[in-house]
Amino acid sequence: MKAQIQRVLDALRDFITQHHYEDTPILTAYVGVDSTDADNRRDRPAWLIELKNEAKRIEADQCLQEMKRRDTKRQWADTEEAILSHLQDSKPQGRSIVIFTDHQDFLTLDLPVPMPTRLSFGLPQVKPLLFALDRYRKYLVVLFSEEDGKMVEVFLTAPTEEVTVNMGPSGGVSLRPGGRTSRTQASERRDLDTERRVAADAAEAIHAHFTSDSEFEHIVFGGNLKMAHAVKHALHPAIYDQLVSIERIAHDSTPNEIAEVVKRVADETEAERDLATVDELISRRHACGTAVLEWQGVLAAIEQGQANKVYVSVPLDSDEFDELMLKSVLADCEIGFVHGDAAKRLNEFGGVAATLYYSGR
Repeated sequence: MKAQIQRVLDALRDFITQHHYEDTPILTAYVGVDSTDADNRRDRPAWLIELKNEAKRIEADQCLQEMKRRDTKRQWADTEEAILSHLQDSKPQGRSIVIFTDHQDFLTLDLPVPMPTRLSFGLPQVKPLLFALDRYRKYLVVLFSEEDGKMVEVFLTAPTEEVTVNMGPSGGVSLRPGGRTSRTQASERRDLDTERRVAADAAEAIHAHFTSDSEFEHIVFGGNLKMAHAVKHALHPAIYDQLVSIERIAHDSTPNEIAEVVKRVADETEAERDLATVDELISRRHACGTAVLEWQGVLAAIEQGQANKVYVSVPLDSDEFDELMLKSVLADCEIGFVHGDAAKRLNEFGGVAATLYYSGR
């Protein structure tokens, strides 16, 4: 996912730079083409209706003297037709699409997350894109029994707060060799060294699976709690900190049951991380000057090439940060979002902060 995000941002940066967004208004179209939605599989898909309604709203919002000119109306009609033709003729690879256009050139990006259909005209609208990509999470869940560990992949997406669970045989962990009878007999003779070896073998298999997919961010253990704790202590140091919780999830839990637990764990993990991040930003500003708070200071750091990563509080109820976030993309700054109590804390400082490459003092 990280590589895909970088490709998306690189393409967006090139398009915006080449088309001089400061002088040329850009039409941004987010379209929810998700084929898993039954309403999008009809002859007249839901996204088509939503897009046409959005086009009417934009035309009403832009209903100035300029919009009454025949050539301008024709230009808008041609752009709308081009977007519709592209979506109807192509086979989208993602669950939503974002299109940026100056009425002549088009940049189309497939997104792996569902997005509501929305049109905007003026500054390129990168905020929904950045927020959705930032909150895309992939967890590895390992559910232990007396005999094996079942690996389950869980995806969490924003802004729909959707949780998807892949229960397929993506890999497993063998805890006891041989048939059930021999394993039962062997368990009676197993000493501490054997238990440690089994846990170490399981930990090695989990390490290999987790590191084989760069999209994995965290690990949750469940099932047999004794085995889960034994494997925890045998985990490779490279992924030990990625195990965020051991939960009472039954080995035979349904996808919905797994999703409910992982969503709660993810929310708690993100809340703790966000609070720690904001506290560190405030501390770094006071202690060594390698962080800056409030809108003007952050914008200046971005424009001067000092900003390393920009943090913005959520929810984003206004267009206040549109220009700042756009300039962050153009400057190749990483962007993160903080929620809940952390967002309230950051809002005391204008709702935005940034870490710096070096002290601004």
